[in-house]
Amino acid sequence: MNSRYLTVVALLAAGVASVLSLIVGPGADYARIFPPPWLGLVAAALAAASVTVRCGRSGFGWAATAVFFGASGGVILDVFRAFFAVTGIPAGEFSTVDWPGAVSRAIYLVAAFATVLFTSQSARPPVRAGGRRMLAWGGVVLSVPYPLLKFFWWMQGHASVGFPIMELVSFGAAAIWVVLLTTPAGGRLPRFVLTIGGWLSSFALLSMGGLMVFGMLSQLTGLASEAVDFGSESASVIVFGVYGCWLALGVVMLASTLSFTAHRRNEVAV
Repeated sequence: MNSRYLTVVALLAAGVASVLSLIVGPGADYARIFPPPWLGLVAAALAAASVTVRCGRSGFGWAATAVFFGASGGVILDVFRAFFAVTGIPAGEFSTVDWPGAVSRAIYLVAAFATVLFTSQSARPPVRAGGRRMLAWGGVVLSVPYPLLKFFWWMQGHASVGFPIMELVSFGAAAIWVVLLTTPAGGRLPRFVLTIGGWLSSFALLSMGGLMVFGMLSQLTGLASEAVDFGSESASVIVFGVYGCWLALGVVMLASTLSFTAHRRNEVAV
């Protein structure tokens, strides 16, 4: 199945999932702060435009991709919750799963993948060496804010925040992965390892970043049924900015992965 047909199937599935989610509603309270399911309908409409029109096709495609990732926000949390629910490992409320929403968000994530493939193949401008260096620096810079925020919270003695070892490891790994994807250093590793790692990490970052950014925008505009209290307006701005870095880092990781794939393909063709 080529990427065009895959995108059509994915957008139809996303549209159906959105309608069903709107009818059924959230299956668990934790999902009430997630981006609204009608975002999936918006993304499906944009994706439909990208596969049917020629003028502005890439614009519609990338817009659909962005909204699909926003609509999928929370799917990573759904996976963790489903793990505890299925295995029966005691986790309290964290083993409760919004199954209708979880399925919809998984479909949106698959639809985002299909739309990325179709759009990148429709307009595949090769990223030059200077652009790849900018991506590498962008990945390093955007990997700093979240671990730094958690470190400051730990230094201030917040009871619920320990030393951010996992944040340092995970975001440090993300920075290294972007560098490997965009510099000759990546040539020492198997292509499939770098590609799979790039896809998985970019999707995780874009989905979680979409959850935070789209979720907070939904709260600010009154579209979310519940709101998260971050303590003060200044705290909200800080949290929005830091989690916005997740989203930006996901964009950089995705661009680096697409650039790496296209660059290796061109090398093979030559």
